[in-house]
Amino acid sequence: MATGKLTKLKRLVASEGAAVTCISARSWISREARDPSLLVNVSANALCLFRVADDSGTLKLRRRFPIRQRDWNVHSSFCPLISFRQGACVVTGSEDMCVYFFEIERDSRACCVNKLQGHGAPVLDVCFNYDESLLASSDASGLVIIWKREKKAGLSV
Repeated sequence: MATGKLTKLKRLVASEGAAVTCISARSWISREARDPSLLVNVSANALCLFRVADDSGTLKLRRRFPIRQRDWNVHSSFCPLISFRQGACVVTGSEDMCVYFFEIERDSRACCVNKLQGHGAPVLDVCFNYDESLLASSDASGLVIIWKREKKAGLSV
């Protein structure tokens, strides 16, 4: 029976000397990647995806995505529904005023599958609605943009 007690398992320095600005957990990413995962934004121009390797909490770096992040608290998110349709994805803000979608499963370095432009300041946060038909992004100037996913002809989204 679960007691609710938490026990510290492991400690990890995600990036030496760089702040962690966002952390998001997922019990599994896609049908192909069933290990628990952590998505970590670090102020060292990187978005890191860690795999929880065992029950003792050992973390292994799975992917490192290049984003502009040094001075601002940038956040990211897993894309659960897109992951079932098009491969496992994550979405993140960036200090270069863009929103990026990265595919997790691609082996190549060119894993950016979409880049949204429209902000005039660093993009600090991103958030989907319940069915991922809308994405909200916010920036350092106070602007919020609502993005709507287009439906492809003949396909239901």
